[in-house]
Amino acid sequence: MLVQLQQTFPNIDEEIISDALKCFNQNVETIKRILTWLTENTTNLQQQQHLMQLFKSVGNRLDKTTISQTWKNCNQIYVDTFEKLREICTTSNLNELNTYNISLLLKEKDELKIYREMCLHILWNILKYPKHIKYRQIHKQALYNYLFQKCHVLCVDFEDVFISLEKILEMIGFKKGNDDNWYYQYHHIQLLHLWECYRYWINGQVMYVFILVVNKTININI
Repeated sequence: MLVQLQQTFPNIDEEIISDALKCFNQNVETIKRILTWLTENTTNLQQQQHLMQLFKSVGNRLDKTTISQTWKNCNQIYVDTFEKLREICTTSNLNELNTYNISLLLKEKDELKIYREMCLHILWNILKYPKHIKYRQIHKQALYNYLFQKCHVLCVDFEDVFISLEKILEMIGFKKGNDDNWYYQYHHIQLLHLWECYRYWINGQVMYVFILVVNKTININI
């Protein structure tokens, strides 16, 4: 397959093609799309290496057009492009989190309590101990057991909560591994994004308490 791809993409270095085969599990169609994209946006090996690395870093969150356009806007300077793409990812994640939480607000208060409690616990540990690897990993069984117990005590739908929390973990920056455990996917902690997420859930908790107090007051007056 390597030889065939080299013949199809003569301007792409063998090192890049080999890397693509490894990263994308020899999925021919996906690899061809990536190599075509690299051909259109690079002129030498160093540029191919840099753009490939950018795609591997943020390709699961941003489309190739956004990456290549940012690459051009930053004059094909890797460090500048990477920082700009990180900013875009942070903004995108927060917008997605805001949109997603609208649907969560329609759920029962006990479900929201579980989401907030879990998110604040996870985020605070990473923010407080950014160099401790153990806080960047969530064991699937531990997560399952904790949620199952919480849902049982609060009488809420476990499957629904579990699916929603997995979505929230992805927004925070976690990714499910092949072993079904969750891992924070960035080597360098994105402190700004994590802090914004933490503030988001803290503010949500304050707002929730405020709503409860107002509702209680209204009920008493009635």
